Amino acid sequence: MKPLETTSQNVAELLGGRVEGDSATELSRLASLASAGAGELTFASSAKHVSALRASAASAAIVPDDLDVGDVSLTLIRVADMDRAIATLLGDLCDAEDLPAVGVHPSAVVDETARLAEGVRIGPGAVVGANATVGANTALCAGAVLGRDVLVGQDCVLCENAVVRQGCELGDEVRIGPSSVVGYDGFGYFFRDGKHNKVPHAGNVVIESGVELGACSCVDRGKFGSTRVGAGTKVDNLVQIAHNVQVGPACILVSQVGIAGSTTLGTGVVLGGSTGIRDNIHLADGVQVAAYAAVANDLEAGKTYAGVPAKEARNAYKEMMALGRLPDALKRIRQLEKQIRALESRLKDE
Repeated sequence: MKPLETTSQNVAELLGGRVEGDSATELSRLASLASAGAGELTFASSAKHVSALRASAASAAIVPDDLDVGDVSLTLIRVADMDRAIATLLGDLCDAEDLPAVGVHPSAVVDETARLAEGVRIGPGAVVGANATVGANTALCAGAVLGRDVLVGQDCVLCENAVVRQGCELGDEVRIGPSSVVGYDGFGYFFRDGKHNKVPHAGNVVIESGVELGACSCVDRGKFGSTRVGAGTKVDNLVQIAHNVQVGPACILVSQVGIAGSTTLGTGVVLGGSTGIRDNIHLADGVQVAAYAAVANDLEAGKTYAGVPAKEARNAYKEMMALGRLPDALKRIRQLEKQIRALESRLKDE
């Protein structure tokens, strides 16, 4: 990350904000609220951070327009949208991404039938197969592989050792993280003659525009037809999307999510980390599923689910709380049973 080396006024102008305090405050770097010291810029996004902000030794802080911080000694930079402001600032501080130079590296292997548009970057050891098409300004980093008949749109980035296998399609502005695989066979076998026999997968994968796929994630090709990831969906590291799954647009799939074959997700579905989704079910638009849930049935639009098996979150959390009270309840039951036996014994003696 580059140093700031600027003033609070310049930061405010970059973020479309306004300075409250000394607009000439010199700022050397961005730091967390807990560690920031003199000459450093920090940020506080909500009321829960106000006490730490008041105690901070930072010289300036980015805060929301409507956050009441009381009396503070540091300069404030007020912004309308904290998320956008922090992203903008980080984008300004980041070093340029380490992409190959425009052109084809001498060690890359590009089939003579492949079509490369203007501004394409093909890094060392990358491979572009027969009849593959690579759109303008797309980058293939070291060791990335495109199989035959692959179609990649413009302004894409395939990071180191990413693989897109034959016949798969990527839209524009798609990012594929290191060592991720798009288009390997789905997990399909039938048991005959004492062994598991492979089911061929004749379909492909379609990754629509604006999708980001993290590192070491896999999207399996369809058994027939396409496995599809909808436009603008963001997929974390270590996610498995099985054959013929249909992921809608603008979904969020967090690390270690696993989605079994032929399941469909609507628009804007959010799956927390390590969520497991069984095959051949439907998660409707706007569904949110908490981390570590196991989803075995269709889920209704706009609702939040949790637990194993997953159910509406409010019910799941009530059950979890009840389970926490179960040991005490069992103890009381055993005491009551003991008292009842003693009472029965006295009545029998009478």
